Amino acid sequence: MLPLRQLIPPLTARTPSGGAIRAWDYKQKKSLLIAFLHADCPMCQAFAARLVARSSEFAERDSAALLVSLDPPRWGVDATPQVVLASDTNGRAAQEYLGEEAFGPMGLARVGLFVTDRYSELYAQWEARDADGLPPLSDAFKWLTFTQMGCAG
Repeated sequence: MLPLRQLIPPLTARTPSGGAIRAWDYKQKKSLLIAFLHADCPMCQAFAARLVARSSEFAERDSAALLVSLDPPRWGVDATPQVVLASDTNGRAAQEYLGEEAFGPMGLARVGLFVTDRYSELYAQWEARDADGLPPLSDAFKWLTFTQMGCAG
């Protein structure tokens, strides 16, 4: 687990169009929800779809979501300005966030969800074997709201 109330590790991933996206791109701009998911898991696909469906709630909270998988994601959803899909093909970011033990013979052995404030400080995190083990999205949105309250003023 990463230490809470500390800056998150660097994260650079590739979008499906080949561009680079970094967590630091959001620093001092938006609170961020980062999810490391399996690229081809039906549960992760459903999780990604629920996040995309709630894009307007990210906008309301002046926040964004960065959904990352090791392989190019095959979730059957389209990115929005608030929900970015990306891949971490070398696994470096996943290892920084989930630890070396997050990898198994088939690749990523577990998933994770992280919530930061707009200064890239970690406020909440969850890890699970698959997306069904992650908390309800309402919990993550509560933390995004909390980070906004803490950054006000």
